[in-house]
Amino acid sequence: MVSLTGGARVTALLQADATALLPVRDGVMFDTQHSESDDHGHDDHADHGHADGAVDPHAWLSPQNGAAWLGVIAAQLSMADPENQTAYAANAAAGQAELAALSAEINSLLAPVRGGRFVVFHDAYQYFETGFDVPAAGSITLSDASDPSPARIAGVQARIRADGITCVLAEPQFNPGLVATVLDGTTARTGVLDPLASDLAPGQGLYPALLRQMAVTLAECL
Repeated sequence: MVSLTGGARVTALLQADATALLPVRDGVMFDTQHSESDDHGHDDHADHGHADGAVDPHAWLSPQNGAAWLGVIAAQLSMADPENQTAYAANAAAGQAELAALSAEINSLLAPVRGGRFVVFHDAYQYFETGFDVPAAGSITLSDASDPSPARIAGVQARIRADGITCVLAEPQFNPGLVATVLDGTTARTGVLDPLASDLAPGQGLYPALLRQMAVTLAECL
């Protein structure tokens, strides 16, 4: 928990006008509204509510949002420290240019595998998917707070075999046995995505490194 002074100004980036938001998805496979294999009684997304109109909070995985937030942050810093407004604006512009170049790099990297079918461990990546036109086919679990039910695992397994899914992406924070179970009896490959960048060094290069690492992992798995 971060302690703030009484006069601290808090900026909620998820609520900024410049932020592009996406709704929470549902279902075993994202192109399916409902499936007899869904078990919503056990797989409710505790973190995100899953109510109609609920917003997917993983907005930091959109480089477009990242670039927009640089502008929001620079504006807030300039209000608090107007003498350095020029420096804040210049730094934000440099960061936005870096993200534009990175997005072009990632688009080139993903171009050969665009259209490939993959499943993620939990539904955290649709901002990245939307930003680079690489939609996931589905997720093993809707929640990052609970394991999927046996019915959901069976449903994902069936769709992997039936729909030609070639890649299943795990996460380091979760039980690898679940991914092994999902892969059992299929020919899909696997890789590891980490939306929290837990294995990357903190610093100014962390965010570009996170996006690049995700793109490389996806491209290699597909």
